[in-house]
Amino acid sequence: MLARNDTPFAAIGFAQLHRDGDLMACLAVRASYGIDPDGALALRETQEVVLADEHEGDPLRTPLVRVGDLIPFKPRADVTLVGSAHAPAGRPATAWTVALRVGDHAASLRVHGLREWRPGLTLLRPTWKLGEAEPAQTVALDYRLAAGGRHLGDPDGEADRRNPIGPGIAHLDHTRPGRAFPAPQIDSAAAPVAGPYDAPEPQGFGPISPWWVQRQRHAGTYDAAWKAERHPRLPADFDYRFYQTAHPSLILPGYLRGDEAVRIEGCRPGGAVLTFTLPAVVPVADHAWDDGRAVRSRLNFDGLHLDLRGDEPRIDLTWRGWIVRCPSYLSATLSLLPLDEARGLPASDEAGLSEAMAAP
Repeated sequence: MLARNDTPFAAIGFAQLHRDGDLMACLAVRASYGIDPDGALALRETQEVVLADEHEGDPLRTPLVRVGDLIPFKPRADVTLVGSAHAPAGRPATAWTVALRVGDHAASLRVHGLREWRPGLTLLRPTWKLGEAEPAQTVALDYRLAAGGRHLGDPDGEADRRNPIGPGIAHLDHTRPGRAFPAPQIDSAAAPVAGPYDAPEPQGFGPISPWWVQRQRHAGTYDAAWKAERHPRLPADFDYRFYQTAHPSLILPGYLRGDEAVRIEGCRPGGAVLTFTLPAVVPVADHAWDDGRAVRSRLNFDGLHLDLRGDEPRIDLTWRGWIVRCPSYLSATLSLLPLDEARGLPASDEAGLSEAMAAP
């Protein structure tokens, strides 16, 4: 399927069955760069595809930190960031804002030092009041610190499906009164933490696990009718937005181009700003059929993944494309073109890359 990779990046070809029945010949490319303090990008010595999602630890208890490449198609681009928020000027603070901008698209978070819900009492029900945050120099950008988690004291272990690993939510029937419990340390101006019973939309910059409701709502219906009539095909109501792995605030309206400016505020030691520009290059695929047809296409730039956890920040970029794999389809060869040269080339959408584009 992938005959040759002439790019400096890692790549893989794989097959998958499309929701509508066609066999997909899929290509995925991943480029890994380091970022110098002045914002210059340097291609890392090791380039490798990621075959499966990687969590920090137990997938049911820890956040997703790296997304696998065996995704056939994304309708839009994802931007994700894993790391920590650093207080401005390196001085401990009780709260501050971190921001991420890619081209014209921006998102921001508010982070807080350690804080908790402190118990109180009303005539109607036990209650808790949000305590003052302690000064902090760093706060992990981790969904375990965002709104969500288990309903505290629930014997069935029910949790907020939007973020099942959060610090916990008070429940009128199950949470024991008179005890303090942790409050979220990450929220936003658009979704502030207001009360212990009502969890706002969880906020974060990291990727979302496939069983969280943000993605599950697009997975389709797996019932007896599906098993009897469609298996092993995907359900008819499967939506390819299931493969969008970013927080909803960081799913872009379309794909990345490749020359966007990136600005990250408050995620480096001392609260330093990190800026760089995405490389203006495009992986292209030359497809061939055994009857002499051929077509060149550009891959969709569908992912910017920032890993700021260590001393040396890194970014991973992902591109993807697919075509229907008919019996006469042979393979594809990958190469790299400057952005300006690739602009006019066709690209795949949810229906793939039409064979009608192929020239004899």
